[in-house]
Amino acid sequence: MRARSLVLSLLLGSTAFPVSAMAAGQSDDIAALRREMLEMRAQMQGQISDLRRELVKERAMRRKFELAQAKPVQSISARAKSARSGIAQGENAAPGGKVLRALPASGASAATALASNSAMQQSSASPSGTVPPGARPVPASAETSMVQGKAAVGDAPVQLASSPIIRRAGRPSNPQVAYDTHLIPPPDHGLNMSFADFRRATRSAETVDIGGIRIGFPAGRPTIASSDGLYAFSVGLVMHFDIGGFPSSGGAAQGQTGRFPKMNENARRLRLPLTWRYGNLLANLTPEWGRTVDGTAGLYEANIVYSGVHNSQFTFGYYQPRVTMQDSESSNGFILMERASISEVVRQIAAGDARMSLGGRTHQNRWYLGAYLTGQTYGDRTTDPTISDSHIGGLLRVAGRPIATKLVDLHLGVSSTASFKRNQTSQGRVLALTDRPETRLTNERLVSTGTITDIGKVWAAGPEIALRYDKALIQAEYYHIGVTRDDDARRKGPAPNLGFDGYYVAGSYTLFGQTRRYSPKDAAFSAPAPKEDFDLWNNQWGALELVGRWSVMDFNSNILKDQPASVTGGVRGGVQTVWSGGLNWYLNRHYRIQLQYSHIDATRAQTVGTVNNKGRSINSIGSRIQAAF
Repeated sequence: MRARSLVLSLLLGSTAFPVSAMAAGQSDDIAALRREMLEMRAQMQGQISDLRRELVKERAMRRKFELAQAKPVQSISARAKSARSGIAQGENAAPGGKVLRALPASGASAATALASNSAMQQSSASPSGTVPPGARPVPASAETSMVQGKAAVGDAPVQLASSPIIRRAGRPSNPQVAYDTHLIPPPDHGLNMSFADFRRATRSAETVDIGGIRIGFPAGRPTIASSDGLYAFSVGLVMHFDIGGFPSSGGAAQGQTGRFPKMNENARRLRLPLTWRYGNLLANLTPEWGRTVDGTAGLYEANIVYSGVHNSQFTFGYYQPRVTMQDSESSNGFILMERASISEVVRQIAAGDARMSLGGRTHQNRWYLGAYLTGQTYGDRTTDPTISDSHIGGLLRVAGRPIATKLVDLHLGVSSTASFKRNQTSQGRVLALTDRPETRLTNERLVSTGTITDIGKVWAAGPEIALRYDKALIQAEYYHIGVTRDDDARRKGPAPNLGFDGYYVAGSYTLFGQTRRYSPKDAAFSAPAPKEDFDLWNNQWGALELVGRWSVMDFNSNILKDQPASVTGGVRGGVQTVWSGGLNWYLNRHYRIQLQYSHIDATRAQTVGTVNNKGRSINSIGSRIQAAF
């Protein structure tokens, strides 16, 4: 019995020993795995910290590249000389004489070098036009071979199985174009950039790829696009809120008080620009809830744009065809809160917002040409149901840039517009030109032509000039408006042809930030750009600009001393002179605050009721808070 118990004990002990030994070994393995996991976690945290630092450096370098001046494009001879020197230094020549950086023979090394060349190509296509130090741009022929998944290595091409085929997008526009700098405010209308410019802007924007869909902010506007950019949809935003009033309106001494409140508010612009893209064809639809006086919804534009011709856009639909230099500027970058009166009046003849238009514009770095055939304005038939025959007009604008250096820009141009046939209404073909006192904080008009009947043709033409020297800009325009009367007017009584004049001189000085730059695409100057976004806690203040303007609008024509206009057949519409000054503060490219003071003098008019039958002197103070995407 004892012997049996002893044997059983030995058997149990021999079985338990390996089990305990195995358990101890497993505990050691688990502890070792835990140590390895902790070490790996520490290494990964270190790598994440390194990647974050690299990302910060990359963003800082990108910001510096955007702020850097675009270098002039090399001449063809310079490119050829560079190609020859590259070949002499052992670089491979692609077909057509283009130069590629030499690639190693091995497949993996070739793929690595190809990726490096592709990255440098994208950097060289940045909106600022600058190339990072040490990077060599890749020519177009190289881009084509890369797109097809091939890279020249000696005589043998390397095929990359996963390389996608991307359609040709054409040539991007000149990188010096201010519209593409990614620093100034976005436009106040739907996008009209070409497919090449859109792809370049998309590459430089911070984007996220999700299942073949790219989401990002090219040109500062939220955009959803296919991976190749062929399909895209973008949504913009324009919000201008005005607040201010008239400390003095001269009403008590000079006639009826009029609607010049001490304090008033107005949503000047409330737009939602929507753009649908397929390649170089775009459809823009922009509803408007602000307009001149808020509370009335309407349409700002609805048009189709073709941008497949280099540096050109052709438009059909309701559009704002640009006439005069101030009309060509984006409202997000106006020097003052409103255009000068003469510019506003000239665009009423055959242009303006939501005008049915057919035409286009094209440019190079030193010249600009825009021409449009125009019809009625959106809503004309609703406003006046008696219209039986539509308006036909047109405009032509030509501008040049004889001096273009880093320090100096000189702009010279001529704008013209004509209304060949006015809308036929129950009153006949009529004309009424007027403008508020360069502010939308009141509906009152101090000067006007009144309603002129029996109109033949209306036209306007004049020169434009602008000079930028470093941070200072001065620009001026003068226009003469001619009005011819038809035979019916002459049969009714004295009806001479009429002429009205207007002009302005405006200036700005950038106190800090990047100064206004010339935009060849618009033949006008863009807004200042903050070198750094406003950040109170880091002593960053965006951009600040000092502005001023002297503006005159003369609606007197064919008048003699104190005789009534009915005797001479002329118009006593009054002369309005506005002196304005203010500050523009750009917190960043999307937000701006304006502050403006204006002194308005107007001589008496017989065409604006009793508001200005003796002449008036008015002061106004206004401010605008702006958001633009």
